[in-house]
Amino acid sequence: MRRQQFIKDLRCSPVPTMMEVPPPEVDEEYFEWIDLLESVVAARGSYTMIDLGAGYGRWSVRAAFAVRQYHGNLPYRLIAVEAEPTVFEWMSLHYRDNGLDPARHTLIHAAVTPAPGEVLFYIGGPRGGPWDLTPDAWYGQCVTKDYELARPSEPDGTYRGHQVWRHPSGWRSIYVPTVTLGGLLEGLGQVDLIDMDIEGHELSVIRSTIQALNQQVKRVHIGTHGKEIEDGIRQILSAQEWSCWADYPSLSTSETPYGVVNFANGVQGWVNPRLG
Repeated sequence: MRRQQFIKDLRCSPVPTMMEVPPPEVDEEYFEWIDLLESVVAARGSYTMIDLGAGYGRWSVRAAFAVRQYHGNLPYRLIAVEAEPTVFEWMSLHYRDNGLDPARHTLIHAAVTPAPGEVLFYIGGPRGGPWDLTPDAWYGQCVTKDYELARPSEPDGTYRGHQVWRHPSGWRSIYVPTVTLGGLLEGLGQVDLIDMDIEGHELSVIRSTIQALNQQVKRVHIGTHGKEIEDGIRQILSAQEWSCWADYPSLSTSETPYGVVNFANGVQGWVNPRLG
């Protein structure tokens, strides 16, 4: 179940109904379904997922329901990280609406970066322009680009209790806390799946955490954002003897085993042979 407010113009039934749900469409997200469901099937003893750039938490909530359907009462643990403050509030609602036990999940308002601290994070484009969007119409918010930081920014009101800074480009940012993937993994034990959609920081995060990934993580699903990032991830994980089962570039139309798929984000799916 999800609320209509999470996605602009989402059509949904006014009352809950029981219906047969068809298989997912063969699109960019089809590969995310495969990683999620195969990670659930392979789980033994317990299931742990880390959802980075979680949005309103749809993939981690789906994981909880998949565990329940496939394994029954298998213990599970979900860690979901989202930086956009409105969307983070929606994630709390989404978890609660779907009846997930708070003792089994940790929801973190932060951006994922290689170092802890805080960063500027975009919350909107120039006012009146095509990227002056509300959160329900835009799920591509990201850490503010370095070139914005080279010139002074001006205060521009507040957003969800955060001071807004307007850059010379007209784009607007707020400061948000950061967490590291290494910090999330510390003391966590084995992780069945990391689902990562962090809008351009995926290469730096993987590079800074590769040893912990080797030791603890069975599978990663990565939404990629550009050729340099895709090449870098491929080089690092291949050198560490991870097995790649899916690799499709961003902004491409690619032939896949399931048909021709248009990719906005790229997709890479990797399995760690050390952990079976």
